[in-house]
Amino acid sequence: MTEEQATNAVLAHAAREGRSLCWYCKTEVGDEPACGNCVKIQPLGRNSDYFSVMGLPRKLDIDPRVLEPVYHALSRRFHPDMYRLATQRERMIALENSAVLNQAYRTLRDPFDRAAYLIQLEQGRGTEVPASPPQELFEEILEVQELLGEYRFAEPDEQAELRPQLEQQRARLQAEQDGRADALTGDLFRRWDAAIEAQAPAEQRAPLLAEMRRIIGERAYLRRVLNSLKEALG
Repeated sequence: MTEEQATNAVLAHAAREGRSLCWYCKTEVGDEPACGNCVKIQPLGRNSDYFSVMGLPRKLDIDPRVLEPVYHALSRRFHPDMYRLATQRERMIALENSAVLNQAYRTLRDPFDRAAYLIQLEQGRGTEVPASPPQELFEEILEVQELLGEYRFAEPDEQAELRPQLEQQRARLQAEQDGRADALTGDLFRRWDAAIEAQAPAEQRAPLLAEMRRIIGERAYLRRVLNSLKEALG
């Protein structure tokens, strides 16, 4: 067995036991970006989610003024230019850390991506939030889609008659989408963060996740319908 294979075997064994070891000196490390013993750079994504990468708890009400300076500080720390004279493995880890950091920042700075990511963390990484039509608007959306089909194939004078109806429907659906955004980023974010602060058990947090999942799915569906209206109306 080569030295690299032996090292990988030791690291894999530690991972199975829920421990993280420094890839260089085999000292146990936590989520820190550098080993406390040998000061070598450590992989960010070894056992971290995007919240812990940015040094944040799993809360949803994140102030961009807090997120941005943390991102820039870590970006400088992992910039490949800082590791030009380091070993090949350190240079590779720096590149991988920069990629993880960029994805974490892109995800957490958008409130809807942030909530969808949290759902995946809490319910399993394979969990997707599919677009789903709001049940109370289902018939109305069908009417909009039918009217939109007529508009696309109508003559210019007929389009002029249909356009006000579509504009009205667009305003109505936009208001519905905005209302869901307010419910998610206002009420649900506040309630989720309060549950985290109170260390509420998973079964008490589950209804909040289900409600967030419903709103995100409905908002995605409404966005798709609104994009179709925007494309047709110009």
